[in-house]
Amino acid sequence: MTKHVLLAALLLVVSACSATQKSAQNDSTIYSFSQNITEQSLYNDLAVLAHDSLQGRETATPGEEKAAKFISDRYEEIGLQPGSDENTWFQSFDLIQPTVNGYEYTVHSISRDSVISSTAFTKEKTADFVTIFGGSDRLEGPVHFAGTGMFNPGEQVNHFPKDASGAWILVFYVEGQTNMQKVQQVLSSGKALGAIIMIGNDVEDYQQEAESRQQYLGQGRGLSLKYLQDKSGSNSPAFNRIHPELAAKLLGFDNTETLMELQQDILDSPQAFISRPLDVSLLHDPEINENLVQSKNVLGFLEGSDPTMRHEVVVLSSHYDHVGVGEPDSTGDAIYNGADDDGSGTAATIQVAEAMMAAKKAGHGPRRSVLFLNVSGEEKGLLGSRYYSDHPTRSIHNTIANINMDMIGRVDPEHVDDSSYVYIIGGEIISSALDSLSQMANVMGPNLTLSDRYNDLEDPNQFYRRSDHWNFGRLGVPFVFFFNGVHEDYHRPSDHIEKITFGPYTQRTRLIYNLTALLANSPERPKVDNQEFIEKTQAEAR
Repeated sequence: MTKHVLLAALLLVVSACSATQKSAQNDSTIYSFSQNITEQSLYNDLAVLAHDSLQGRETATPGEEKAAKFISDRYEEIGLQPGSDENTWFQSFDLIQPTVNGYEYTVHSISRDSVISSTAFTKEKTADFVTIFGGSDRLEGPVHFAGTGMFNPGEQVNHFPKDASGAWILVFYVEGQTNMQKVQQVLSSGKALGAIIMIGNDVEDYQQEAESRQQYLGQGRGLSLKYLQDKSGSNSPAFNRIHPELAAKLLGFDNTETLMELQQDILDSPQAFISRPLDVSLLHDPEINENLVQSKNVLGFLEGSDPTMRHEVVVLSSHYDHVGVGEPDSTGDAIYNGADDDGSGTAATIQVAEAMMAAKKAGHGPRRSVLFLNVSGEEKGLLGSRYYSDHPTRSIHNTIANINMDMIGRVDPEHVDDSSYVYIIGGEIISSALDSLSQMANVMGPNLTLSDRYNDLEDPNQFYRRSDHWNFGRLGVPFVFFFNGVHEDYHRPSDHIEKITFGPYTQRTRLIYNLTALLANSPERPKVDNQEFIEKTQAEAR
């Protein structure tokens, strides 16, 4: 769509909005309040969120609690209404935090009814397996060999079993060949027990990873939503790496060189490989203690001005948690401040709220309501947004769209010479109307390059389902996700406020303000009209 067509369409939208307003106000003036968002105002909020005193804002820690208090205090200062069902600023939820003390792994021969391998993974010794993630349950079942884990139906390549129910899948991991998205899909289906991954035949490399994992034993690790566990059990498939010598033995070889020859044969003729069951079963038995902890989402609400439309809501979201305190960098800094991830989105949410409230106080408020939602637990698996989407304080049916911001304050390596950009994910792959409004919002002032580089349902990064917008999308709510791309400071102590590029950051935030206002004032709500996305949400709903 050309800029001239977009401008014409925008004028039609604004005219329609104005014509149906019962008051005499010119509602197009709501957009002028985007200029209230400045580099300095963003800096002021972000400086608090990214300060060392918050200790990296890890979920369910005192540092995150301080961040939640700061956000709610700002919303109260701005004049928003509390957005929870209890008329408070917070939506609290319970989490299960397991402490893993060790694992026992036992491999049986099914036909001989005998033990092939029995090893324990503890702080003192490693085992024939190392659990990379998941596996908080006792899991036992047969093993299916899934080759190199390739999956390309268009070329008639499928290394996965037709039915992995109650079984493990054993996969050679080959970078650039193994379809990890398919592996994850098999695990998330809830049918497979887990994946057993073979990575080359370097015993020393295996041992190094196993020893690096020992440090996590005895520590609280990972979080899960209690209400989901109460409903269906923890249902945590395991992702285990196997010692290459045991992998060779299970496949009938007496050395790992032959194992690598088999891997190469499969790679040379991927269409010829057919998954097959092995004559072995694996018992994965963790020793785990579970603790109950609590976290919270922060919600501020701005009621719409139109009595016929205020029951509908636009949700503007960002996550305020980060990864806390961890391994120090070369400078000795161990606090992961998360200025970009996602202090930038959190500060932007506050600033959009403040600008929109100023518009409302001036008589130019949005027609629909807007919910400003700062979620916790994104870094632990989109936990806060999952909880909200299953326990919405405003009906999901009346939620017309979600605008999500995660990392909007930096410039990625591909744009060092042209920082006036933002990646836009969602929009056209979900709703043509939402895409048009996003383009209009940009034409109104920021005029950024809206890059669709990652806006593909088949993109290997899968950004369309890797942040909090997905928990709205899975329920059929159209979304737009704004993102600046990954950089060298991602999940590092060096993600400091000093590295934020405030010029582009401010323009992106103004764009998001414009889109929020357009959605709130549009005569029609955007509809999900991409059939492929509809099918994806049905097949991959979390």
